[in-house]
Amino acid sequence: MARGEEEALEALYHTLAPWVFALIHRILKNPEVAKEVLQDTFLRVYQQAWRYDPKRGKPTTFVYAIARNLALSRLRGERRQPLKDPTLDPHDPEGDREATWGTEREDREDRVRVVQALEDLPPQERLLLEEAFYLGLTHRELAERHGLPLGTVKARIRRALAKLRGKLGEA
Repeated sequence: MARGEEEALEALYHTLAPWVFALIHRILKNPEVAKEVLQDTFLRVYQQAWRYDPKRGKPTTFVYAIARNLALSRLRGERRQPLKDPTLDPHDPEGDREATWGTEREDREDRVRVVQALEDLPPQERLLLEEAFYLGLTHRELAERHGLPLGTVKARIRRALAKLRGKLGEA
């Protein structure tokens, strides 16, 4: 894509669009607006593909970060207040200033490690953990939202946190 190959964009879109849409929809809770942000996301990914640095994360991290930032910007534009998100786009440390851990190099490196560790989790655990932290949902709300027993939600989150601690402890 960095060379302007539209076929690469098409392949990436067909691979990631359902997952990116799910993330955007979780943030916006409006399928029509989420579709618009999905299109904007892949346009931005195509336009900014030259900024992707494989040393700083996976391609999916780059795409998800752009999608999240655009969705949060749309929320702010609608004058709804999103929860403060403790992460920044790992490829754009100068990006969203409302949500930040800091500007120190170590903070950015930690942030990238956290994002990468999250990507390594099984999808069911990652989804629950992301919704709990990024959307501020309680265990009970997660159980209702996903049709799971409360104990299952708690166990998956506990397991995910333990895996994150293990991965981050290795780093």
